[in-house]
Amino acid sequence: MKFHIKWDISRRSISAECSNVSSESLRLIIAKRSGGIKLKLQYKVIVAFCLFIIGPFLIVGWISFSRTSATIKDEVGKTMLQLVKQNHATVENSLSSVRDKTVTFLDNHFFSNPKQFAFWTHIETINALSEADTILDRWSSDGTEYAIYMANRGNQPFPINALYKKQGLIYLDSSSTYPEWALQTQEEKGAGSLRLAKSSSGQPTVTFTRSILNPEKYDELIGFLAVSKVEVLLTKNLVSVQLPDQAGVFLFDNRDELLLKSGSADMELSELPEALHNKSNGYYYSESNNHKYLYAVSYEFNFNTRLIYKIPLESIMGKQTSFQQLIMVMLAIYLVLVLLFVLYLLRNIIKPLARLVTFTRVYELGRPFDFGDPSSRSRSDEFGVLYTAFIRMTGRLNESIEENYGMKIKQKEQELNTLHSQITPHLLYNTLDSIYWYALESGNHDVGGMVKDLSKLLRIGLSKGKSMIPISEELEHVRAYIRLQMKRYPGNFEVFWDIDEDLEVFKMPKVIIQPLVENAIFHGIQSMDGEGHLWVRLKRVDDEIHILVEDNGFIPVNLEKLIMIVSGEIDDKGYGIRNVHQRIQLHYGDSYGLGYRLRDGGGLIATITIPIHPSE
Repeated sequence: MKFHIKWDISRRSISAECSNVSSESLRLIIAKRSGGIKLKLQYKVIVAFCLFIIGPFLIVGWISFSRTSATIKDEVGKTMLQLVKQNHATVENSLSSVRDKTVTFLDNHFFSNPKQFAFWTHIETINALSEADTILDRWSSDGTEYAIYMANRGNQPFPINALYKKQGLIYLDSSSTYPEWALQTQEEKGAGSLRLAKSSSGQPTVTFTRSILNPEKYDELIGFLAVSKVEVLLTKNLVSVQLPDQAGVFLFDNRDELLLKSGSADMELSELPEALHNKSNGYYYSESNNHKYLYAVSYEFNFNTRLIYKIPLESIMGKQTSFQQLIMVMLAIYLVLVLLFVLYLLRNIIKPLARLVTFTRVYELGRPFDFGDPSSRSRSDEFGVLYTAFIRMTGRLNESIEENYGMKIKQKEQELNTLHSQITPHLLYNTLDSIYWYALESGNHDVGGMVKDLSKLLRIGLSKGKSMIPISEELEHVRAYIRLQMKRYPGNFEVFWDIDEDLEVFKMPKVIIQPLVENAIFHGIQSMDGEGHLWVRLKRVDDEIHILVEDNGFIPVNLEKLIMIVSGEIDDKGYGIRNVHQRIQLHYGDSYGLGYRLRDGGGLIATITIPIHPSE
């Protein structure tokens, strides 16, 4: 009756609370809550849109932009490298023609004919000097200037000094008056070399020089052959390549001297990376004077020259970069439009959805309030259908409350009947207690002890309907059973206990050890006249509890048949141990259960394996 009163009071309190809330108040609550829900969900959708649409879109666009720019720069660099190599090959061909022409000149006028050699080495008249200048002028018809520097022998009939020069023949008074390039040219033993030297007017010019040796004594130096203004030929090669504004072409020799340049840009070799200083070809991008440039470098070993293109990156990538930026701006505008469209959808979806969610939060079973007529405000789309269906569903739920209320009353009455049914074992316990005390008062302590153990067996076995009990209670149940059996078979067997007391606080299924002890007594040691031994062990192995019931019975055991009984393959006997095995597996799974093995020296060992189950 007490339970009925509490339940009814609770229901009346709910009804009273519902009655205090008007329909208008509920609508205000719904309006306030739906606004908050709409904002929260709207922000979540916007954040998700930014993270999963805009973010990846921008990242992919940026990666594509970077990869495309890098690919274009790499392809442009390779193309410019091929162009500079081809241009350098043209320059080398022009230099080779100059070198070959000097070889022909020396062969024709110094080495092939003794008279010619004598002519150049013994010019003693003005006519001979004029003839020599005429020959040199004829060889200079391609725009270059040929000049021969001869040592002054002091036998010329005309005035001469270190600065005297009529056309292309120059006499030097002594080695101290040699040009600055003469000593290095002398060390090259007749091989030609390219360098930057001063012309007769004092202006720097690209000059190809050779030593003139005595054909009869190659260790004797006669003079020098110098072909100046070679840049006249080379400039034609460099100008043939059309370069953009602020670009430049630069030709350096092996002494890192700038021989020639074309274009408006300036350059120092220090702008090149270390890898391109060591006679190697390549290209790279670098920044100079707040501008990015492409450097394409070609090195040729014939004359040890280095040709370099320096091109502004803007002139190469300007249009492509502008085009990519235009695409990114257009994509950004597109994303903004998509975001506005998403917000428009949110306004038409989140608002009705938030209202519906608020209804679900406010609504409680059995709480009557007026939602209004759903058909008057419902929309024709999916949300309108959902909203109308929800209102009708709540109405049907409210109608079913009374029926549910009646069913709960019947359920409580059934629980009360169950409580009444528990009075019968309680009466049995009280009766056994009365017998126990009567036996003690009569002086029959053995009977009293057996009655007490029987009462304990019943109490623990029933355990108020619980299936899991502490291990300490299960052991107490086994001890009570063993005491009863020792009274029945006095002196036939002894019992030994090996219990890990730390495990007694954990839980286990009830009455699973007693059937094993019963089998060990009745089938193993009950008739051994004091020689029977029974062991009950409880120990922990990792995260498992192992319970062992061991006896030294002498009767042979068919272990294979026993295992088949436990597994259920033989079901006409062994109900107790099969029940123990099945209950353990129902609680813990197939990895746990009951197992048997033979004991060394005779007898049988039954092992129960269960996981550690903490007590509540």
